[in-house]
Amino acid sequence: MQSGHAWYQGRVGHQRYSPKSHGFGYNVSYLWLDLQQLDTLAGFGRYLGLEKFAAWSFRRSDYLQGSVDLAQAVKDKVKVLGGDKEVQQVFLLSPLANFGVFFSPLTLYYCYADSKPLYLLAEVSNTPWNERHYYLIPLNPMGDTEFCHDKNFHVSPFNPLDMQYQWKIAAPDAACQLSISNWRCGERVFSAWLDLTRHELSRRSVRQQLIRTPWQNVQVVFRIYWHALKLLAKRLPVYDHPQPKEPLL
Repeated sequence: MQSGHAWYQGRVGHQRYSPKSHGFGYNVSYLWLDLQQLDTLAGFGRYLGLEKFAAWSFRRSDYLQGSVDLAQAVKDKVKVLGGDKEVQQVFLLSPLANFGVFFSPLTLYYCYADSKPLYLLAEVSNTPWNERHYYLIPLNPMGDTEFCHDKNFHVSPFNPLDMQYQWKIAAPDAACQLSISNWRCGERVFSAWLDLTRHELSRRSVRQQLIRTPWQNVQVVFRIYWHALKLLAKRLPVYDHPQPKEPLL
């Protein structure tokens, strides 16, 4: 288990296989935060803030709803979604608010007990509907995890709801790797992945990151719409947002 705060930096990629090919990859930087030690964020200088405006800022309101602290809210959500094992520690892998702008299509909460991974709680948001949905994935404490389930939340207008997700997850260590493939009628239609490397979080690394990617969240929003235009130009079918069959969790 990788304790303490850190950067995870590397690449995010998407690849569409059907009905037409389309792919991309970009550099990204996420924060790995020990939710039991959020108060220590104040020690990393003025560019990294806790509940205040900064180049990067953790704001409780950007994440899982609830009146309790985020770690407890994650533990409560795990139980609501059927997790029957007691979670002791929760770590967040996510971009933070960037000069006041927060945007995270996928926020990941890694849950541990006795230094072993138990669950991954995935918080998925969709654009432009600004809805959130949660998937609970049991993790293999002895190695990599592969987990499949039905898709039940509309994310992209270019993917229908009647699909299956296949997750492949390596517990974060010196590297953090995760992929999600969308399957339909036995055919892989789309894949997305993260391939990240852990780096020290320090005052110096925060300043360096500010120089490299000062507006990461704005760039992500721009790229989503830019690639949507490219998919429209390729005449991919567009699927309307369906009415949810059940309340979004």
